[in-house]
Amino acid sequence: MPETFADKLKLVLKVLVVSRTGLASALNVDKSLVGRWASGAVKPSEHNLANITRYVAERVPGFTLLDWERDIKTFSAVLGVRPDGSAASTEGMDFDWVAAPILDEALRASKQRGGAYEGLWRSTRASNDLPGRFVHDICMMQRREDGMLQFKVGVEGVRYVGWSLLLQHQIFSVASDVESGTMMFSIYNGVARQRPEVLDGLNLATLRDAGGSPAASASVLHRIGDLTGNPAQDEKLFEEAIASLDPLAPEGSVPEKLVNHLTRNVTDCAPGFLRLLYGQSVARGTKLGKDSPGEES
Repeated sequence: MPETFADKLKLVLKVLVVSRTGLASALNVDKSLVGRWASGAVKPSEHNLANITRYVAERVPGFTLLDWERDIKTFSAVLGVRPDGSAASTEGMDFDWVAAPILDEALRASKQRGGAYEGLWRSTRASNDLPGRFVHDICMMQRREDGMLQFKVGVEGVRYVGWSLLLQHQIFSVASDVESGTMMFSIYNGVARQRPEVLDGLNLATLRDAGGSPAASASVLHRIGDLTGNPAQDEKLFEEAIASLDPLAPEGSVPEKLVNHLTRNVTDCAPGFLRLLYGQSVARGTKLGKDSPGEES
C-alpha cells in the first residue's frame, strides 16, 4: 500500500473533492507546485505543509500535522474513508447498500455541517388512531467520531436506532427497533448555513397493530435541547426526555398554524399521495423569524 506524502495528498484531494488548481488557489501557490507535490517530485516546505494541514483541518475536524506521519490505513481512517478513497463502513451498520459516491457526499456533509444537527428534538405528527389529535416522539441526533450522524427515536417502550445521511437540502434517515423487528424511514428538509431549530418532513413506519400496517405521516421536529458530548450523559438526557413526555398532545396544545401545516399535506394533493413541498417547508435556523407555522406558541 502506498505510504508517501504524495499518495496521502492525492487521497486528501479525492476525499475533499478539490482539484490541484483549487488547492493551489486556496494556498496562494502556483498550481504546478501542487502538481509536483502530488507526483512526489518534491515535498512541501514546513510553511506550505502547515498551510495544507490548516486547509484540511477546516474540512476534517481534528486533523493535525501529526496525521501526515500515520500509515495510509490510519491516515485514511482519519479522513473517514478506506485507503482507496471509497466510503468506510460504519460500526454497527454496513453501508455497502448505499452507492459509494452518495455515501462519500453524506460523510463530507456530515463532517462539515453535521454538528449543527446534533441535539434533542421533539416531533409532532398526526395520530394514526385518534382523528384530529397529535402525538410526540423524542429524537436524538449525534455525530460519531467517524463523522456519521446517529439517529434515535423513542416513545414509551419503542426505540428506533439508525443513521442519517445529509444530502444536499435533505436528511435521509433509516432506523430499526430490534425489539419489535420493524424499521422506519424518513426524509426531512434541512437548513443551509444556520443552526437548525425546526425541521419538517415525512416518516414511513408500521403501526403497532396486529398486522404491522405501513403508515406515512408528515412531521415537524422542534429542537428542545443540546447534547453534552458525553455519550453516556447524552443517552441519559434522551431517556429522561422520553420519560417526561406525554406522547399524546393535549387537545388544543398544537398551534393552529402547525396543525394546518401537518394536515394540508394529505388534503391538497391527489388521493393516496402524501407530499411536503419544499416551498412550503417550515424548516428554519436560529437567525430566522419566529412567525413560521413550525413555531410553538
